[in-house]
Amino acid sequence: MATAATLAITRPEPRTTASSWRVALAWIICTGLPLGLFGLLNLGGEAIGILPLFFAPFGLPGWVGAIAHLGQLALLGSAYWALTQRNTRSPARLWLIALMAGYVALPFITPPLDSLQLSLVCTGLFLASVATISRVGAVSPLAGWMMAPMLAVIGFSATMGLAIAAAYAPPFALMQAQQAPSAA
Repeated sequence: MATAATLAITRPEPRTTASSWRVALAWIICTGLPLGLFGLLNLGGEAIGILPLFFAPFGLPGWVGAIAHLGQLALLGSAYWALTQRNTRSPARLWLIALMAGYVALPFITPPLDSLQLSLVCTGLFLASVATISRVGAVSPLAGWMMAPMLAVIGFSATMGLAIAAAYAPPFALMQAQQAPSAA
């Protein structure tokens, strides 16, 4: 059936300047929120004598690990912003908030742990990160890509920790028993 009615073609409305500023302000707030939370936790931890310990492999100084950790927190905040731009109320937001809380607290729970306990904590955080990135990436692929560097660093940390813990524990470690020298 043919019709003679004209087609109404509408062009997408350009974003207004106020809307662009609102989006930029939301990005700045979401990116800075985990950093501010870390700063507050650092202030409280320092007051009671707990200082954060950062993962810095290969003999790198601790400040390199601190910069990497803070950069990853900013990326997690940006991932939350990208997730909120989808305007969906999915459980992925709660997963991402819980992961951010765990990643903010990680340097403060690190000092009293031995290598095996720390590697188990990092492995648990890595598995939680994999679960979170699968949920977040399904809703917003951009947010999933923003979480990828954190996933790589925490995965490397967990792998190194498990390898070092396994190297010093039986049955993988070299056994050094006290034996009397042979009489020659």
